[in-house]
Amino acid sequence: MIPVTLNHVALDVADRRRSIEFYSQLLSTEVVAEDVDHHITFLRLPGSDRYSDLALHEHADVAAAYPPEQMRMAHIGWEVEEPAHLVAAFDFLNATTRVVLAADFGVARSVMGLDPDGHVIEFEMFTEGATGEPGFAPLDIDALRQPAGATAGNLPRTGTDNSLPLAKIAIVLIAAGGLLVVAARD
Repeated sequence: MIPVTLNHVALDVADRRRSIEFYSQLLSTEVVAEDVDHHITFLRLPGSDRYSDLALHEHADVAAAYPPEQMRMAHIGWEVEEPAHLVAAFDFLNATTRVVLAADFGVARSVMGLDPDGHVIEFEMFTEGATGEPGFAPLDIDALRQPAGATAGNLPRTGTDNSLPLAKIAIVLIAAGGLLVVAARD
């Protein structure tokens, strides 16, 4: 066994500027470096001690970069701490790209959507409200908008900063020989 910690995620994108803006608005990432000759931009998440957390590799010809027979990453999963963060992710993805799944898996609540290049990104909360039994049900996003006992005057607001604090990161990759799960926890 090789002990590892997740260092960064590298995504192939069609337009780095568009992806920089998307991840900046969603996660408050900052550009830490750009390799103009090789069309790569390195982004860092707020509070990260890594050189970069996301690397964006621009490919003008996505079909050439990914032949049809090549397996691709299934999704990137980020764990969030608060129901309001799931709501913020749902609203941001719904407004900018598309929500593909909002589910209660019993052990966690999840919102999945697309980034501008079609990469599936997931925001998952393993705490509050989970039943503890694996399963599947549609996520009641409206119930998350108004916590029990909340009134119109004390509802949590995301304000103009729609970025999501990320507690933990998990990545699931599909490899040619099966499923490989790589996870990092703080």
